[in-house]
Amino acid sequence: MLELVKILTGLLLVITVLTCKAQTATQNISPAKLQAVLNLPINQAVERRNVYKAPLRAAYHRQIALIGKDCTAEVAQGQQPYNICMGEADEQAERDDAVFYSNLQMLCHDQEQLKTLQASEAKWRTYRDSEMQAAHAAWPDGTGAPGFAGEVYLRLVRDHMRELHDIYSLNISQ
Repeated sequence: MLELVKILTGLLLVITVLTCKAQTATQNISPAKLQAVLNLPINQAVERRNVYKAPLRAAYHRQIALIGKDCTAEVAQGQQPYNICMGEADEQAERDDAVFYSNLQMLCHDQEQLKTLQASEAKWRTYRDSEMQAAHAAWPDGTGAPGFAGEVYLRLVRDHMRELHDIYSLNISQ
């Protein structure tokens, strides 16, 4: 009975994590906020851009460094610890993705690039949600379902961060 309670508690935590993503969801900045940086004198603009690069890089490198290393110790402890760990990894990935995207917007070179990035992000969110629906449909229940969904989510977020990093590498490096 105690084991069943532990499993249900773990499942509730993971389901809550996977359904409450909106709390840390990425936000679009206003064009005026970017324009304020673009209008600064060049030396001030360079300083300001460096302020946005540090958290972007930290979030990116944290997530990329974790690929293939998530919850390896918890696997040996059983499904419930693994599911809980994956839920926590998903939360961290969500926070890092929000930091990465918010700061990337501030590194856009002009309004058109910002508009394109924001449109691309909206389409990616729709794709991500669709993929997560497919993952839940493929593995709708069972004690392994939350861990599987967590793995899919991490892969989606990290791949997206890597793609944006590649696309906007010039913005990030300048």
